[in-house]
Amino acid sequence: MTTPTQTTPAQQLDAAEQQADEEIQAIITAAVAAGLSGAAVLAVLAALTGAVSAAAQRGFTTGAQIVLQGAAGRRARMRQLAVEPMPTTVEADVRAVVEDVARRIDAAIAGEAPETTTAPVTPTPAAVELARFRRRMRILAVTKIHQAASSATYSYARWLGLDLEWVTRRDGKACAVCGALNGKRVPSGEKFANPRGPGVPRRLWDGFQGLPPTHPSCRCRVIPRT
Repeated sequence: MTTPTQTTPAQQLDAAEQQADEEIQAIITAAVAAGLSGAAVLAVLAALTGAVSAAAQRGFTTGAQIVLQGAAGRRARMRQLAVEPMPTTVEADVRAVVEDVARRIDAAIAGEAPETTTAPVTPTPAAVELARFRRRMRILAVTKIHQAASSATYSYARWLGLDLEWVTRRDGKACAVCGALNGKRVPSGEKFANPRGPGVPRRLWDGFQGLPPTHPSCRCRVIPRT
């Protein structure tokens, strides 16, 4: 009898990303099947919010498991688990993207520049805006998955009194910020400070609030340490 291969947290997060992307792309494809318009994009706001929310929940589950699987028998330091909120909500982030894309697509169809653009520019074809929409939603889903995973790991580690260590994915794509944070540790309940070093900008992405991700599409994570 063969023993089932246990997936790693990184593999689970990758699977969540893949599932989310497939669901999001299917929603967008169905939305524009009868014609590309801003109204068609706005009509799937709820469906896209649901898909990204489900993806974030899968990320949260994985983040919690990262702590709980290695903490069997450890007593909680706090009476109740307090879940650390993500920097921004799924609902607000999806709405911001969808409403912006709807305006851009309507402007492209009318042969105009988007309202958000102040400088004179050549109008972007609607098909290009649609491709950007797909890419933006993919990036957003990845970001929310990893924000949720970090929220869960941080919350459960704090609850159990465990320290955290930053883990940067070694895939040759890590930026200077993520590379500088790799291996750093913080005591239970604390967050990571902005790193310093070659190539690290003084101002980081606003969505970085001491936990991964440090930027959109960042795949860093944190793990508990005693």
